[in-house]
Amino acid sequence: GDFSVDIKDLIDLVESKSKLEHNLIKSDLNPKDRQNFASCLRISSETVLALLNRNENSKGTYVYLTLLNLIISGFINKSTAIEERLFNIWTVVFVCRLWFSWIQYLDVKNSNNNINSNNKNNNNINSNNNNNNNINNSQSPKKFKQRTFITKPAFWCIEINAHTLVYIILLVIKKKLPIDALNTFGFNSQICENTFRIARSLTGSFSSITNFSVKSFMKRCEKISVVNSIKSRGNQKGDYSFQFPQHHKNDKDTYDYSIDNIKELNLTEYDIEKIIYRAFESAQKLASMVNMSQLLKNKNIYSLPDLSQFIKTILSKSSSKIVDYTEDDDSNYDSDEDEFEDNEDSSVHAAFDDEDEMLPSIFGDDEEEEEGNIIANNLSNISQQNFRGCRIYDKINPQQMNKYFRIHVDSSVKYIHKQTACWLLSTSKTRLSSDRVERVKES
Repeated sequence: GDFSVDIKDLIDLVESKSKLEHNLIKSDLNPKDRQNFASCLRISSETVLALLNRNENSKGTYVYLTLLNLIISGFINKSTAIEERLFNIWTVVFVCRLWFSWIQYLDVKNSNNNINSNNKNNNNINSNNNNNNNINNSQSPKKFKQRTFITKPAFWCIEINAHTLVYIILLVIKKKLPIDALNTFGFNSQICENTFRIARSLTGSFSSITNFSVKSFMKRCEKISVVNSIKSRGNQKGDYSFQFPQHHKNDKDTYDYSIDNIKELNLTEYDIEKIIYRAFESAQKLASMVNMSQLLKNKNIYSLPDLSQFIKTILSKSSSKIVDYTEDDDSNYDSDEDEFEDNEDSSVHAAFDDEDEMLPSIFGDDEEEEEGNIIANNLSNISQQNFRGCRIYDKINPQQMNKYFRIHVDSSVKYIHKQTACWLLSTSKTRLSSDRVERVKES
């Protein structure tokens, strides 16, 4: 539309707002670290989206990160209800379809180095390069259009997964699949990799054998299943409940194995249609927010039937082909397997273990006390008064005074724990990247 997706919007947010409001650090904005899922969670959080929505010039970034938030909620989060999961995923599908269709009608001209949307207003488009509103003369219009959209594999992935979810729901409704099949968060590769790592860790402490046969792997998976079953009943009240140890930095939802149990599915085919229509209406609102709607209306592709037919026609002409790799050489499998085993930090569960999460670490009463109580400067760039998850209080125990700083938030006086103050002042993290190539470069 009329707005660009620019990392500068997030940089301005980090520099202009307090970390207490957005929970971002500069290393979260590193575009080279593509496997940092914890940073994806932070930049697409509800607090960041709310701050971006206040800025009229950040609408493009806001819509793009909203799609990322909906994808995480629809595919990865365990606590999302199946109706909300379906709504979120299809909202992303329709926004991508509207975006893709809008790009097809862009009038790209190399002669004057301008991009004009083919409508009455001739709105300019900002490209995601250093020379906004300009096209490199050596760059063809087709390549430029490709750069103003997500990659084709990502687009296909969103479409395939959305249709697969509907198909799974229909099979569950017809009693051809168990209701546990709706736990879509268990379908991703991260869960499979995590299961394999846990199976390897079941080897004895004094054993150096890390490999095992298929039969041994199945036995270990049975043990993992029993442990997970015990964990799922761990919160039940009783005289003989198991209590598993949990690190204080880890999110409680990470180890709540009982939240993913779907007892009953009350959806019908008519309900699915209504949810998808609501998702299309939500996608239209996001498209109109960045001024895409007028061109799409002029081209008669703004309704659901017309848009679906247009996308079907375009995708049927795609040059993408299905390639049979069954006879390929297996010489590269060893390196891929090494990368698979070493990429532990990229799992979904490890994303919540990041030391820069909103909850600072909680130490016991025997924490070494420091002398002095410093009055900090006035934090005038903070608009909120309640800081859930941070140790910032209006009143504290006088005996614990040495563990806190006194700060001014606008006109009120609050007390911030020194550990929280260290977290607040940190601008980067010292952990290595989840990307293996980046880890080698950094080390």
